[in-house]
Amino acid sequence: MSVAKTILSQIKTLDPKALDAWGATGLAATEDSLTFKSSGMVKHKGYVTIKLNGRDLYDVTFGKMRKFQYKELARVEDVFVEDLIKTIDGMVG
Repeated sequence: MSVAKTILSQIKTLDPKALDAWGATGLAATEDSLTFKSSGMVKHKGYVTIKLNGRDLYDVTFGKMRKFQYKELARVEDVFVEDLIKTIDGMVG
């Protein structure tokens, strides 16, 4: 859960209003990731997962729930922390 707290702290440090802009709700932590539901502005409305990978970089996935099944729509791998906001903004809008 400390990884999720670190990710959240990094996002808030890089852009304190980013989570509000993405319409982020339902933040959930796992051992190595942070997931939230985004209402998006124009593009992606669904789930965003930011996961720490073995190279100390982040893998960001975007997906939706359809008929009780999760469907991954896009994935961006090896994202540097300073590029997290830009990566998510590019998909969420």
